[in-house]
This record gives sequence, structure tokens and C-alpha cells, in this order.
Amino acid sequence: MKTLITSTINILHSRRRALLTFYLFFSGLAMAALTPAITWALASLRPVTGRAAISTGGIMEFLVSPGGILWAVVTLNLSVLVILLQQAGMTLIAASPPYRHYRTALSALWGAARKFPALIQLTLIQVFAHLLVAMPFLVAIGLAWFSLLADFDPYLLRLEKPPKLWWFAGSALLALVGLILCNGTLYLRWILSVPCLMLEGASPIRALTASTGLTRGHKGHATGVLSSGFAAVLLLPVLVTLAFDQIAAALFAILPEQTSVLVPFVVMLIACYLLIGIAVTFFGTAAYGAFIVSLYQRASGNNVSAPEPSLRYPMPENAGPKAWIAEALVIILAFGQAWLVLGSLEQQEEVTITAHRGSALKAPENTISAIEQAIEDGADYIEIDVQITADGVPVLWHDSDMKRIFGLRERVSETSFADIRDLDAGTWFDRQFGDERIATLADAIDTVRGRAGLFIDLKPDRHTPHLARAVVDLLHQQDFVDGTMVAAADWSTLQEVKRLEPGLKTTLLAQFVVGPLWEDNYDVLGLRMNRATPAAVARAHRSGNELHVWTVNQPAAMSRFIDMGVDNIITDRPDVLSDLLQKRASLSDTELLATKLRNWLR
Repeated sequence: MKTLITSTINILHSRRRALLTFYLFFSGLAMAALTPAITWALASLRPVTGRAAISTGGIMEFLVSPGGILWAVVTLNLSVLVILLQQAGMTLIAASPPYRHYRTALSALWGAARKFPALIQLTLIQVFAHLLVAMPFLVAIGLAWFSLLADFDPYLLRLEKPPKLWWFAGSALLALVGLILCNGTLYLRWILSVPCLMLEGASPIRALTASTGLTRGHKGHATGVLSSGFAAVLLLPVLVTLAFDQIAAALFAILPEQTSVLVPFVVMLIACYLLIGIAVTFFGTAAYGAFIVSLYQRASGNNVSAPEPSLRYPMPENAGPKAWIAEALVIILAFGQAWLVLGSLEQQEEVTITAHRGSALKAPENTISAIEQAIEDGADYIEIDVQITADGVPVLWHDSDMKRIFGLRERVSETSFADIRDLDAGTWFDRQFGDERIATLADAIDTVRGRAGLFIDLKPDRHTPHLARAVVDLLHQQDFVDGTMVAAADWSTLQEVKRLEPGLKTTLLAQFVVGPLWEDNYDVLGLRMNRATPAAVARAHRSGNELHVWTVNQPAAMSRFIDMGVDNIITDRPDVLSDLLQKRASLSDTELLATKLRNWLR
């Protein structure tokens, strides 16, 4: 293993400029041509795949549908193809004589392009082989889910953690370990297929066969080096971020509060951070390519460098100046991106507050007490879950049954309002709320009128297809359409709401987004907090939609999402978010800029 590491380092050192030039050219080509082509290809599948999957149940349904399978396979193949194209170029450079000019890098780019049809075939064979190997384990995980957890409400699973959850976790873990071992073995067996294809001119099938023979006896060394390298690549960004955070904090403490000083400093700091990020990504990519060639040379016993790619694929003599221009452009782009980031840090602080089920940490959720507390805590909107009773009364209720609150196994939709109106809805939370009763939507409207808006999360089931109509009719009767948002985790419910009342603002609640998302089907995209990113915010705003994020309870996360530019934060702690907004409003420009930069770095 030590020999492999030494050989890899030598290749990186002697061919570093050629590798860097290729990486920059390939990355630019990927951004300018490959990424848009992939995006177009996936978008063209929209009529076939239908709508995106946005929930746990939805993704299972999506991925087992013909359209979902097609979308997943195409996405996977295109992603692997880009990786193999880059590896092919890196392989040509790593196996070439260590000349100090840039024609090698540009020739490698051309050489990879010449092998494009063969690399497509190699991609298809590897992807489908890996899918076949993984299929039994994926099926086992799916069967475990459907047999153990399909009847449970996902919210209750997280809250109660029943024994079946642990049985599923154990079964899924065993299947996952099996998947990693089997697919990992196949990956190591074919790890030298690209060098065999690029350096020996083998066909894709012959390259895979040759790789299988060459890797015998070398899989242990390869696993050790790759595991160490992967850990290092994961750790480096964390260390860099921590270092920049400390440097920024120290310098902000001593810099004068003058825009003429702060702006250049922040731009320089962000640009350096971006350039180091590019360097870390380049190092990981180049090190992998160099290691594969080192392993190939050791396994084949061929330590003689392959002919320089530029001798096979001649390039213009002025390749050197073009490469210098590429490197200069990267620096210019980094500073341009830094300026754009600085602009994004100057976003307005106007973020509305939505109390999740009222102030659910201070009072029993979805009750009048929780609504009153949320208003007192400064909420702009009160999020409530609404279902309908068997006799047509819209009530505030979240769970699929009444076991957690009332100790009843029936659904709300299976009982009349008269049968549950007098049940204790608060003692489960705290004895002081023993007088709390189940609230109707009409009660909630009366409570918030003139004080806050309502964020109504509809929870329909197969027994209540008329829920949307009942809620919209009540909003009309109560004259409460303005200032109300209606949310749901499925498309059809939102479409029904819009059909009944076009003036209502609708929100699509998504745990994640897999597949094509149709922005024209809703006004607001509500994302789970671990799925919200600056790119998602920008995409929503470009489409004319707002982006809300749920459920955010920690001040550091709240601050980060404010800086990200989200329009609304849904939280169980509206008082904490209200206090945070007031504190940020009292900060000086320098203090606020330092806070935003720290959040951006994290």
C-alpha cells in the first residue's frame, strides 16, 4: 500500500499542471455543455415520468413506476458517464510522460472525446450490472418496509419509535451491508476498466474482463488507499471551513466599520474560500485518477509511461497560452462569484414566522391554547392540521388516528364531531391543559381573526375526498380567504383547492423532490429544513414562487435560513425566531455582515 501511495504522489507532483488544466477545462465544459444537456435530457422525460415524488410514500410509488424507473436509470447513467469521461482524461495524463506543457491536458480532453462512444457502452454495462447486484437487497428493504411499517404514520414512527421500527432498522442495515459488500466487490473488480480501455485500446467488454484479471490480489490495497483518501477528502472541507470561520471572526474584530474596507475584505475572503474549495475538489479527483493509473501499472507490471496523448491526438502549438487563460479565468470567476455571494448576503431581513401547530412546545398542538400562545409569541401565521369528521366538521387534527391524544384507534373521519367534542385534548401534554377540547376550523378562524393568518395543512384520506371543498366553503362563509394559505403534501388536493378558489395561496409541502417539479401547480414550495439550499431558494424565486422551510427550531439554523433568503420559517418556537429577528435588526452593519458570512461559511 505504501508503494501505491508513493507512486500516486509522484504522479500528482510531476503532472500537477497538466492535471489542473484538464480539470479546469473539463469542469468548464461540463458546466457549459454537459450539465445543460443532462438537464434537457431529464426535462424531456417529463411527459413520461409525470410528477415529482415529494414524500416517503411518494418516492416509493415513484421509483417503482415505469416513469420513475426510467428517470432513475437515465439520471444514474448520465451521472456515471460524466465521472468516467473525467476519469478517462485524468488517466491519459497520469500515464503520459511528465512534460511541463499544457498540450498534454488538451490532448487528453480530445482523447476522452474520441472514446466517447466506448465510454457510453462502459457506463451502461457497469450501471446495469451494479443495479442487478443491488436489486435483491433493495427489494429486501422494500419488503421489510411494507411488511413492518407501511401501516404506521411517519410522524408517529419518529415520535413513538415502536419495536417494529427497530426490526426494520436491523433488517435494512443487514441488507445495506450486503449491498455495500457485493457492489463494492464489483466496483473493485472493474476499477481498472478505464485504464484498460484508454491505454490498451480494449473494447468495453474486454476492458472489464482485463480489469477483473488485473485486480486479483490487489483489492485489499485498493480498499485501504481509497478508504483513507475518501476520509481525507471529507475531512478537508470541514477543516477549511473552521479555519476561515476563525480567521473571519478575528479580522472582523479589528477592522474598521467602513464599507470601503469591509467590502473588499469580504470579497477577498469569499474568493479565497471558493478557490480553496476548487483546489480540494481538484485534489480529490486528480488523486483518484493518479491512484488508478498507479494500481494499473503495478497490477500489469507495466511501469513504462504510455505515449503522450498529444502524440496520438495532435493539438495546436498555442495550447499553453490557452491553458494560462483558463487558469486566469478561474480566478476571475471566483472573484465574480464572491461578489455575487456578497450581494446575496445583503438580502432583506423580511422573513415571516409560522408557528407549527401553534406554539407546540408550550401548549398542546392544534389547540386554541397553542394558537393563543403562538400569537403572543409573535407568529405571523399559525400552521394547523385539518381533517374532517364523519358528519362533515373540519377540525384541527394531525395524526391518522386518535390513539396518541384520545387513546382511540378510530380515525377522525370515522367518528362524528359530537362523539369527540368533549374529550380531553390537553392532559397528554400537561395537566394544566385538562380543559382543552378538540378545536374546529371555525374556532381557529375566530381566534386568529385580525391577529394572524392561517396556514392550513390539509390531511385528506381515502374516506374524505370532500375535505378541500368543506374547508374552502367554510373560508368563504367566514370571509377568511385573504391572508390564508392552504397546504398539502399532494398535488391533487392543491389543484382542487385552486379550482374551488383561485384566490387562495397554495403551498406544496415536500420532504424532498425527486423527479420533475411543476412550479405552476402551487404558489409556495415548503421544504423540510434538511432539503432547503440556496439553489432551491433561487430556483423557487426564479419560478415566481415563495420558499418556506419546516420545521426549524434551533437559532443557528434559523439565522442560516434567513441569510439564505427563504420567505417563511415554520417553527415550534415562534418566540425564539421573533427574538432572533429583533436581535438581528439591532446589529450594526459590520456585526450583521459578520453573522451572515459565518452562516454562509457553515
